Formats: sequence, C-alpha cells, structure tokens
Amino acid sequence: MIRRDPSLRLIRLLVTKSGKVAYDQSFHTGVNMIRSQGNSRGKSTIAELIFFALGGDLTTWKIEAGICDQTLAEVSLNGSTLTLRRDISKDAKQVAMWIYFGTLEESSKSGPQGWSKYSYSRYGDKDGFSQVLFRALNLPDVPSDESNITMHQLLRLMYVDQMTPVNAIFRMEERDSPNRRQAVGDLLCGVLDDRIYPSQIRARQLDKEYTEVASQFAGLTRVLQRVDENLDFSDLLSKVSSTEEKRQRTVDDIEKLRSERYKTGQSYSQNSDVLSSLRNDLDKVSRDIVGVQLDHDRLVLLIEDSSLLVEDLEKSIVQISQSQATGDALGPLVFSFCPSCFLPTQTPSIVGHCHLCKEEIKEDHEASRYARLRNELEMQLKESRTLQRIRAKELSDLKENLDGMHRIRDLLSDALLDQSRHYLTEADSKIESLTRSLGYLDRELIDLDRERRLADEVTQLSEQKKLLNEQLSNLKNNISDWISKKEQRQSSVYSLISKITAEIISSDLPSDIEDVSGEGVRFHFGDNSIVVNEKRGYSASSLTVIKNAFHLALLFASCVDARMKYPKFLLLDNIEDKGMTEERSKNFQKIILQLSKSTDVEHQIIFTTSMPESSLDQDSITVGPRYTESNKSLNIQN
Repeated sequence: MIRRDPSLRLIRLLVTKSGKVAYDQSFHTGVNMIRSQGNSRGKSTIAELIFFALGGDLTTWKIEAGICDQTLAEVSLNGSTLTLRRDISKDAKQVAMWIYFGTLEESSKSGPQGWSKYSYSRYGDKDGFSQVLFRALNLPDVPSDESNITMHQLLRLMYVDQMTPVNAIFRMEERDSPNRRQAVGDLLCGVLDDRIYPSQIRARQLDKEYTEVASQFAGLTRVLQRVDENLDFSDLLSKVSSTEEKRQRTVDDIEKLRSERYKTGQSYSQNSDVLSSLRNDLDKVSRDIVGVQLDHDRLVLLIEDSSLLVEDLEKSIVQISQSQATGDALGPLVFSFCPSCFLPTQTPSIVGHCHLCKEEIKEDHEASRYARLRNELEMQLKESRTLQRIRAKELSDLKENLDGMHRIRDLLSDALLDQSRHYLTEADSKIESLTRSLGYLDRELIDLDRERRLADEVTQLSEQKKLLNEQLSNLKNNISDWISKKEQRQSSVYSLISKITAEIISSDLPSDIEDVSGEGVRFHFGDNSIVVNEKRGYSASSLTVIKNAFHLALLFASCVDARMKYPKFLLLDNIEDKGMTEERSKNFQKIILQLSKSTDVEHQIIFTTSMPESSLDQDSITVGPRYTESNKSLNIQN
C-alpha cells in the first residue's frame, strides 16, 4: 500500500494496572475487528481507551477502565513512530500526555530519558500535545471561535461511539460549538483555508480596536471643544517658533545688560550652594545616561544576534523537511567500497539489513528522528520569538527613559548656565522686567507644549483610526475572496463524500431507506447532521447505517482525493447499535472489508462486534481473542 499523508495508524496499545499488563494488542493496516461472544465483554471499553490514548478527553470512565493506571499507544504519524503515554484518572480532566519519539519497546528501555511531557492544551507560550501531534501530521494549528482545534476535536469525527445520538456526526460533548465543528470538518476535508479563521478572529480584534480608538478620538475632541471652542492646532508650529524667538531675544537682552555691567567692573555675587547642587545633579544625570545608553546598546546587539538565530532556526526547519524528502527519494546509501579499507563491499545477504554493519535497517527510525528534531527546532523558534518580543518592549522602555533623562539634563544645563552668570546690581529694574517677561514666555511655551502633545495625540488617534479602517476593509475583502474559493473547492469534496456515502447505503440490505444517489445525501458539519433523500424519519438501525456509511465515506474519499487532510483512521463502536439485526450487521462488515480491499492507500479501520462475519474471523483481520464472560478484554484480576 502507498501512504498518503496525513496518516494516523495505531500500531500497539498497552494498558496497565498496578504495574501489570491489563491489555496489550497489536493492530495492523486495513481492517481490525475486535469481537466477542455476547455483549458486555469490554469491546467498547477498548474503543474508549484507544480514543483516550490518541488524545481524546474522557469525562466519565467505565468501571474496569477507571481502575487502570495508564495507556501507552505506539502510533505511526506520517510514517514517524511515536509512543504516547497518558495517566488514567477519574478526577482529572484534560489529562496531559508524555511523548517519546520512537517505538514502545525503545521507550521502555530508555527509562525517563527521551520522554517529554505536554499539557492537554496550550498554556502561554508552551505548546500542548495537540500542537506536537499536529506538527507530526503536518496539519495546521487552526484557531476556532473559542480556542485552537485540538486532537480531541479531530477524534470526535474519527470515533463513532454508542452514547452519541444516532443522527449526530460528531461524538457528543457539552458546550459544543457549531463554528468549531465546521472548522474541524473543513480541516479534515481539506477545504479549510487556514487564512480564513485566523483572519476572522483578527477582523473581530481590529473591529474592537477601531471602536475603541474612534471612541477615544471622539471623547478627546469633545473635551477640547469644552475647554476652548477656538482651539486650533493648525498654526501651532508658527506660535511655538514665534514664542521661542521672543524668548531668545529677551535672553539676549538680559545677557547684554549683564555684560555691559560686567565691563564697568562692578561686583557680583554667586550662590555657590545652588551651583554645587546643580553641578552634582547634572553629573548624576549624565552618569545615569551613560549607564542606560550602555544597556540600550547591549540590548540592540542582543536583538540583532537573536534575529540571526531566528533566521537560522527557520532555515533549519525548512532544511530538515528538504533533507527528509531527499532521503526518501534517494533511499539508503550503498557503498561500492569500504570507507575504511577501500576493498569492494559484498551484496547483503539479508534484505533490509545494512550491507556494511549487517544491522537491521528500521524504516521508521529516520522518520521518528526527523519528527523529533523538527519538534525541538519549532519549540526553540517559538521561545526565541517570544524573547525577541520581550526585548523589543525593553528596548522601547529604554528609549523612552533616555529621552526623559536627556530632557532633564538639558534643563539642568540651562539652569546651571543661568546661575553661573554674573548678577549685576545696576539696571536691576530692566533685568527684572525682562526676567518676568522671560517667565511669561516660558509659561507660554509650556502651554504650547501641552497643546502640541494634545495635537500629537489627536493626530495619532486620527491616523490610527484611518489605518485600522483600511486594514479592516482589506481584511474583510480578503476573507470574502477566500471564502468564495473555499466554497468552490468544498463543493467538489462534498460531492465525492456524498457519492461514496450513497454507494455504501445502496450496498445495505433492503430496508426503509429508498434508493439514494449522491445528490440525495446532504450533510453539514456545523449543524452536526446528515440528511438522505430530504428525509429524517428513518428507523434507528437505518440511521446507524447512514451515519457509519458517512464516516466510511470520509475515510475512503481521503484515499481518493489527495487534497483531503483526513488521517485515514476510523474507530467504529456502533455498527450493531439501535436494534441492528445480525444479518444486516454482517453485511455491513462485508462492505467495510470490500471497501478496504478496493483501495491501495494505507488506512486503518477498527470496529467492534459481537456478531462477527465468518469471512472476517481470521488472524489477518481480528485483534485479540474472542472475548467471553470469563475472558473479558481487560485483565484486571489482582
């Protein structure tokens, strides 16, 4: 079989209780049948444990499963082998996951080394296990209306249980969201444009920001009009320039008077204490400026150095994918001559072994190593970007601090220079008059500076309002275009799924379901519903067939259309639900096997039954023994 990514396959499931094995079975590609003699033998328990081991969130446990300790699932994600470990707890919700990049056997030999713990969901800048598994599956990290799509949400569409209403597509859970269901369906059907949902969230944020800025702008304008109805910012610069010129002329006149008085040889006095204090303050501020400037320069260099690191990490992530693709294309290297002694090498006698060292070549070893390296680099890149944002904020604070310190230094320098001048005893009236004028001008400059800051704030709010409006308009136009293109692609995929669903239903035994064509099957992920021939009032067993036919159609449509993102994995625990007859159940089992044999794309279907079809009751299809009253699926005896 050929593998078409994304692909998810369960290789082995191990469940422990008190350190002992309660369940340990291997699964294979294609159809996997878990069977029993009669009901209440633990088949559904195993199905729930598989759902949980792969990342599902269980709020209630069956008694037998609830007293077990943990699950270990060896899985293949896009050809990379990982081992997933989760602790079973009746009290804790949204249980964390331990991940080992390698086989279950290798993980048991490594001890605690090599395992990494990830929480159920993202916390701050730390990824949850869904982000790690999504990267291994090469699936985008998609936000919905409430939070990012998780592995649990995907499994709700790949696991069909017995407790969910028969007319629902997704596994039932509280606080469900139509938008989130639609996002999951779009993602797995390959019709999701990963720009749409983040952009819709961004559009809501921009709309909120625009409303806040517009409100601030209107409020500030109203306040200014109450203070001064004739307030005009247009000639503010000319007022400042004119006032500064007047102030400079006044200062020059004062200096001229003092200079003339000095030439006459008359005495003067200085306030040495004031001068000393001003000098000390000026020296301290100057030293502080040097220290802050050094911190500023060091931070600039650090940001530049980290930017180079981020670029290297981004290149490394791309190069890992290129390296893996090159390795897959070229295959294992074969040396014609020994690199040590340069003698010709011999052709390996055992296929799948290295022709130099004769050790067995594990096909999934390289894929797991690449997945581990890619995950480590992604984590480093994310951490580096977070640090860069923190440094940028620190740099902005330092710049603001420096500007304030420079202003203080300028004021102290002016004060020191003014106090250092000779205080003349003649023409005091003129100097005092000019000094008072200088004070008025300084006050006017302060008022003009306040008006300038207000003008800057009003101008900034106006420009920000304009920019936000432009961004919001452009974003809404882009979203509209993206949705239009998505709907065109969606129509093609939905038609394929409906067609395969109709073909499966047509292979069912005669029932209350009329003849159906692809056009007669309609489904909607957001509404969580499937409708056949515009009718909903079928018997419960027929609704079960329709539901399972749809889920099978999702899987096999992804085998036909390479653009779909469904991971080719399906877990069915309800094919005998709602009064299904034995004859009808066995016929549906045959349909599953026929569909599986008709495709050469790697896939995995796991289903449970207490009425196994004899043609499927063979080692290549079944998993574990046929469970009975005395031999249930979980061995939990002390």
